[in-house]
Amino acid sequence: MPAKPIGRISMPDDETFFREYVFKRKPVIITNLFDGEEIRQIRLLEDARKAFGSVKLRIQAEYTSGHSQADQTMTFNEYWDFVQTHTSTNLLCTEYEVPARVLNLFRLPTVCSARDVGEEEIFSLPRKYGDHDLFGNLFVANKGNRTHLHWDGDHREVFLYQVFGRKQVILFQPESSIHLRPLDHRIPYSGISLECMSEEQKLEFVDMADGYYATIYPTETIYMPMLIWHYLEYTDHAMSFNIRFGRNKYERFLCVDNFHRDCYIQNFASKLADKTVSEHQYKEAIASVIDKYLEPATNLAEKVKDMRRFFKELCAEMCPAARLEEYCPPEREQGELEKIVKDIGQTMRYADPKKVAQTRPVGPASPLQKGLIEKSVLACGYPSSVLPQLLLNKFVKTDLDLLTKAEAAQFLLYLKSPAASW
Repeated sequence: MPAKPIGRISMPDDETFFREYVFKRKPVIITNLFDGEEIRQIRLLEDARKAFGSVKLRIQAEYTSGHSQADQTMTFNEYWDFVQTHTSTNLLCTEYEVPARVLNLFRLPTVCSARDVGEEEIFSLPRKYGDHDLFGNLFVANKGNRTHLHWDGDHREVFLYQVFGRKQVILFQPESSIHLRPLDHRIPYSGISLECMSEEQKLEFVDMADGYYATIYPTETIYMPMLIWHYLEYTDHAMSFNIRFGRNKYERFLCVDNFHRDCYIQNFASKLADKTVSEHQYKEAIASVIDKYLEPATNLAEKVKDMRRFFKELCAEMCPAARLEEYCPPEREQGELEKIVKDIGQTMRYADPKKVAQTRPVGPASPLQKGLIEKSVLACGYPSSVLPQLLLNKFVKTDLDLLTKAEAAQFLLYLKSPAASW
């Protein structure tokens, strides 16, 4: 079967986009997402050097590569000066907070906002990232750098906007996991090294595993459905940023904040993008997951073992095409359990929901938080128009008085980062 093409479209209205792409898990490249926005004027590295030259970046080895190297801070221009003398470096800026200067050049697309603000959460857990549950990252790297094939445990739909340069994108739906040897790498990475293949070999593998293959160009945006496997390679020196959508309550509940990561959960959760359909078609399955989460276990390893067995049974019923009965043979199960427990580490996954709720602030932002934000904004040197734009793009709000405690806490952390400086 040939690699599936990723079509190009003009951005439709929000309801059409959800119906035709999000709910159908259909990747697509959007050609006009930021038409009329200042960000569209930056299409070349030279343009970006002028616009972002003094912006501070966190530079590191690509985290999916397995190489450990201390992070360092460089300005945008210092990084590209470094690349000129170290043309094959594996250092890059990846999953970095989108700098204020970049956030100020576009307006958040309405389709990214949460569609269920004010609705009750599972276990009444306060929303960790605020009412609209948004997040975003910056990516800057030299030609030849790449991101190893993996999927994201936050269960978010993603827009990736290409500012300058080209990127090669290879995608696989969760049901293709059986072909991607996930047991042969760290969680949640594939044991297949596309970066070591020739173009011909990559295309042959994508054909075999029923994947998607495309190149995205400056000013284009690729939509990647939640939980999709993705491999990205820098065809040129390039810069992009993503917007990670607000999720529905099932996506928030099943994400890495509460559950472990494996291909059983990946495949099950990928069915729940349409909240209305989920509540009708998968009502009993969702209720059983909630009940299972609350069942006591003697220790974390036993809890993970029990949950894996449970999700494997759900997948046999809901995801037969994924062939997940072949995913982990019995002789490898113990090793996989140990990897998962190590991946969980000292987090709140599978913790008592009441204890989790106590760690998350609730209610409107306090006067102290707002005062600290105002001081930090002055220290960052923002022109008067910048703060409302940042609040809009990060929280879908334009005034400090509208922030929740959780949002104010997130924003204060951001204002302390190098990315926030004007």
